Amino acid sequence: MLKKASTAFLAATVLAVLSLLAQPGMPVAADEPQSEYWAVIVGVAEYQAYWIQDLDGFDANARDLSRLLSPAWGEDHIRLLLNSEATKANVLEAVNWLVSREDSDDVVLFYFAGHGIPEYIAPHDADNLDTFISAAELKSWLGALDSEKVIVIIDSCNAGSFDAALSDEGRVVLMSSQADEKSYTAEFGNERSGLFSYYILEALNEMEAADADGDYQISAEEIFGYAETRTIPPTVQWYAQGLVSNIQHPVLTDRYAGELSLLEKFVFNTEPEQLSVGGTIIIDNETYSVMPFEFNGVPESVHQLEIFPLYSGVGVRYVFTTWDDGDTSVLRTISQGGVYTALFDTQYHLTVVSDYGEPSSGGWYDSGAAAAFSITLIEKPTSRHTFQGWSGDFTGTTETATVTMDSPKTVTAEWRTEYLLSIESAYGDPVGEGWYESGSTATISVPATEGMIIRQVFTGWSGDFAGAAQAVTVPMGSPTVITANWKTDYVQLYMLIAGLIATITGISVTLRMHRKRAAG
Repeated sequence: MLKKASTAFLAATVLAVLSLLAQPGMPVAADEPQSEYWAVIVGVAEYQAYWIQDLDGFDANARDLSRLLSPAWGEDHIRLLLNSEATKANVLEAVNWLVSREDSDDVVLFYFAGHGIPEYIAPHDADNLDTFISAAELKSWLGALDSEKVIVIIDSCNAGSFDAALSDEGRVVLMSSQADEKSYTAEFGNERSGLFSYYILEALNEMEAADADGDYQISAEEIFGYAETRTIPPTVQWYAQGLVSNIQHPVLTDRYAGELSLLEKFVFNTEPEQLSVGGTIIIDNETYSVMPFEFNGVPESVHQLEIFPLYSGVGVRYVFTTWDDGDTSVLRTISQGGVYTALFDTQYHLTVVSDYGEPSSGGWYDSGAAAAFSITLIEKPTSRHTFQGWSGDFTGTTETATVTMDSPKTVTAEWRTEYLLSIESAYGDPVGEGWYESGSTATISVPATEGMIIRQVFTGWSGDFAGAAQAVTVPMGSPTVITANWKTDYVQLYMLIAGLIATITGISVTLRMHRKRAAG
C-alpha cells in the first residue's frame, strides 16, 4: 500500500492548491478533426476490502482529469469510474466501450490512479489476486484497440512493473514510479493528491509552462517531462529527512513516432487594452466579450473566428485593421493553436460647435492625427456676428485652426453678436439708430415738436419698444425696429388766425373812426 507523507514537510515544498475547474464556454470545432479522442479514467480512493487502506485524492485526480479533457474531447467521449464504480468488471466494460468506438485514426487514453503492487493494480473490489487487474490482463484488454495513438497513465506503487506488458508500437506509457518503488500522495493546500498525478494535471492546466517546444500543443511526452522533474525533488527531500524509505522515479516508455498531443491551446486577444472588456469575438458561433479569451481544443481541430470590425463609445471608437499575423479578414478560419490578436486603430471624434455661421463638421480621426477645423461667417441684414476665437479643447483666434486628436475633442466658436436698431419717424431727426452688442442698451430720442405754425408733437414709441418719454433706453436682445409716433398741433395756427382777425378788425374800426371825424 502507499504511504502518506507528512503534511508539515510537504507545505514547504509543493505548490499551492491547483484549481481544476471545467472551462466555461469552450467553442465547438467548426469542422470535426479526422481524429476523435476517447478516454477511460479510473480513480480509486475508497476500497471495499477492509485490509486495503483508503487513499485520499486519487478519486479527485481522476475527476479533475476528466474535467480538463471533456470540454475539448467531449463528455460523451470519456468514461469516468470513481471508487465503487471502479470495479474490475466495470473497468473491463469501459475498455470494451472504448474498443467499440475508437478506430485507428483516433487518440485513446487509459488512466488509472489507485493502489498497486508489482504487475497488478487494485480496482475498488480488489481482495485477492484474481480481483486485481494484472499487467497481462490490461495488456490484453488494450490490445483490442485499433488506435495507433494510445496514452496510458498509471499512478500507483510499482507502476513501472507494467512497462514491459504495455510497451507497444504507437503507445506512450507514463508510470509514476519504477517497478520496485512506491508512489506517494501529498498534501497540496488543503487537498491530498497523488504526487505524480498532481503534476500531470498541472501540466494540462498550465500548458504554457509545460509546452516545451512552444507549439501550443501539450503532448504526453511534454506532460511526463513536466511531471517527472517536479515529482522527484520533493521525494529526495523527504528521503533526506527520513520520511520515506525510498525515492519515487517516474518512468516513460515512448514508442510513438513524434509527439502524441492531447490538447491544443487557442488564445484570442484584442489591442488596444481598452477592448479587453467589451471587445467582442465570435468563435464557432459563440460570442465572447472578455479578452483575453482562451480555450483548449483537440489538435488539428478547425475553428471559425469572427471579430466585430467597429466598437463605438462616447467620442471614441475602435476600427479593426488586421490580425497580428497579417490576416486582414474579419471572418477567418484557424487550424493551429496560438495567440491570435485583433489589432484596432483608436479614433477620436472632433465636435465643432457654433451658434452662428457654418462650422466645419468635425468627424473621426486616428489617434494622434492633426484635425483641421474652421468657421465661415454668414451675415444677415439686421444682425451681425464678429468671431472672437475658440474655446474648449482648443484656444486661439484664427478662423481656421488645427488640434492634435489624442482624446475626444470639442471646440466652440465664440462670437460677439450685434443687432441693428432702426428708428422710423415721419418727423424730426431721431438719435440713437445703429448697431449694438447683444445684451447692451441703446438710448434713443427725438425732438418734442417739429414745425412753427402747424406743429408735430411727439406722442410716444411703438414697434419693438413702447414708451412715452422723449428719450428712452432700449434693451438690445434682438434686431429692433421702433417707430416714433406724432400728432399734428394746430394751436399756433389758430392763434395766428385769431391775431390776424383781431388786427384786421382793429384797423377797420380805426379807419371808420377817422372817416367820421373828417365828415364832421
